[in-house]
Amino acid sequence: MAARLTLAAVTAAALVGGAVSVRTADAESRPGYGGAVVGTLLGEPVAVDPVAARSHAELTVVGLVFDGLYRTAPDGGLAPHLAVALPEVAGDRARIALRAGVTFQDGSPLDAADVVASLRRLARSDAGWILASVAAIDAVNGGVELTLRAPTPDLAALLALPQAAITPDGEPPKAKAPIGSGPFQLVGIDRGRRRLGLRAFDGHFAGRPYLDEIELRWFDEADAEARLFESGGAQLSQRGATVFAGHQPKYAAGEIESPATLLIYVGFGKRPIPGNRDFRQALHLALARTGFAAVGTGERIEPAIDPVPAEVGGASLDAATRAGRLDAAKLALAHAAGTLPALASARLGQVRLEILIDETRTDDRAVAERVVRALDKLGVGATITAVSAGDAARRVAAGACDLFIGQLVAGAPPPLVWTAAFEAGGDPWARRQLAKGSVDPARARAEFARTLPIVPLYHRAVRVHHRRDLRGVGFDGGARISFADLFLFGAPERSGRAP
Repeated sequence: MAARLTLAAVTAAALVGGAVSVRTADAESRPGYGGAVVGTLLGEPVAVDPVAARSHAELTVVGLVFDGLYRTAPDGGLAPHLAVALPEVAGDRARIALRAGVTFQDGSPLDAADVVASLRRLARSDAGWILASVAAIDAVNGGVELTLRAPTPDLAALLALPQAAITPDGEPPKAKAPIGSGPFQLVGIDRGRRRLGLRAFDGHFAGRPYLDEIELRWFDEADAEARLFESGGAQLSQRGATVFAGHQPKYAAGEIESPATLLIYVGFGKRPIPGNRDFRQALHLALARTGFAAVGTGERIEPAIDPVPAEVGGASLDAATRAGRLDAAKLALAHAAGTLPALASARLGQVRLEILIDETRTDDRAVAERVVRALDKLGVGATITAVSAGDAARRVAAGACDLFIGQLVAGAPPPLVWTAAFEAGGDPWARRQLAKGSVDPARARAEFARTLPIVPLYHRAVRVHHRRDLRGVGFDGGARISFADLFLFGAPERSGRAP
């Protein structure tokens, strides 16, 4: 967890094969402890329960409050975290020894019973695909034993996913006061004022974070975050350094960009038209993905037809696919009309689809507008409905919309990204493959292209502008900021953090 800016940036690049842009250095100062920082999130985190976390914002918060058995190491591989070693596999059993002396933020010990209960709850949850290859979970000799249905080469990577984090007694954390064992404790959420507070956990087994406190904010106006940063109200911004032409932020700023591992996609509700595969194919073919380059504030955007980033094995797009293939899209729509009379040419003008967006993810409206244009080319009408993050999450979970703009953090090994993408679309195909031990990417690509459980639009990087007195800024492979490694230049040095 103690990786510094250069190391963290190189780590993220090594993990996904992407470039990380760094325009500031932090070698001028040794880290010191203390101070408070105001930062930002890419939207409102609705869920603070690991098993329910999906969005970039939710996974960021979960990663600060809770710990898992494994984590991504500085060399881009996997390293033990709450575990003391990688799983020892013998036959159909995988044993995991646990680190001794770990405590939760309320002072209670974290032991094998907490791990077993947490993993069993994960297996019963909507994120249970993570443990699809695990038949049983038991405590054995102070550690954990997993009974496997089949050899699982990505077992440690699966257990490193944020949803596999450990909670006390495996219980769902309290929404307003969750207790984990992570480097920061969540001390309050003010959803009305769009902010949450985190305080350093002095007893974190891997060492106390450098900062005393972090406040994280989210916004419903596209330029509100940059305005706060420019006026000196925040030490970092994920939406640009300036909003006024010819002006510069109040404080000198550097910037760093993550790998492009955050997938933006179109998801579908449970209504008849979006449930039709030929309709989804028509939308996929009609989209002009080159247009998404104009979304955002200058961060890197890579048009996508695979959930896996192209730089780690996802499909590269040719010019025709980037521009859209309207003739093929119209053929697919005509085929859909064979089973859905509402899509017949004579009735098409009466169709009006709803595209649901989260009002706190301010880029999503521009994304949805480009989806509307693609549908318009097909003669299909659509409207955009912006709702609160909580309402968006509830409606998406219930399938109570036609289409929605979704996020998928694609920083895991490709087989796991394929599985997560199928699961995001409510398709159990990849889960069934994972239950047999692994997902073959070639088979997954073929099945995904046939059914399109979601329609990938693009992978994006996260571009962070930060004050130069804020050091240690970096990313993990999921394009999440390394908040636990931040420190302020000139903060007093004191003991309390492990190497």
